Amino acid sequence: MFLLLLACAAPPAPCPCATVALPASVGDEPALAALLDATRAAVYPELEGVSIGLRAVEDLAYLRAWTELDTVALDDGRARTYTVEYDPVLLSDPPDPGALAAVLTHELGHVSDYVGMDSAGLVDFALWYASQDPMTSDELAAYERATDEQALTRGCAAGLARFREWVYAHADAEVEAEKRRNYYSPEEIDAWVQANGECIDGG
Repeated sequence: MFLLLLACAAPPAPCPCATVALPASVGDEPALAALLDATRAAVYPELEGVSIGLRAVEDLAYLRAWTELDTVALDDGRARTYTVEYDPVLLSDPPDPGALAAVLTHELGHVSDYVGMDSAGLVDFALWYASQDPMTSDELAAYERATDEQALTRGCAAGLARFREWVYAHADAEVEAEKRRNYYSPEEIDAWVQANGECIDGG
């Protein structure tokens, strides 16, 4: 009975996003790569052993998870090579590390999806994604918002809200409108947390 009471009184496990080892700042690619590795270890441990690199791409606005083309034909998703591409503005005027960890969690959600696809499914998905107009496609918005929810269920709400605020401060009106359409805004993130809690079952 005493052990049962102790178990009942134990505090809940922290949300995975809260366990990411954050640096004081992220100002160069090695620091961003280290944060990507720390985020994967804390939030997506099931991706351990999967090759995930990092690459700068000008005018990307602002991140994208990519499967390297020479590995797309591999049916074993864990054997492919993935890259998180980022716009260099992320390092010239970076968001805070917690905000970066949250958006990296979003990108790792994409990688997790890709790992679960066979080669034909991955090609079909890539062709579908490339065919969508980000200003009009409800299906694209639904997919990106579902990927946001993967981050929210893992406790990244506060950081993701701060990242979106950073995006709105750096984007022109057209890009901001696209981001508000296809991703959760800070206000929508707050509403999600009110409805669902800080994270769901520890992520």
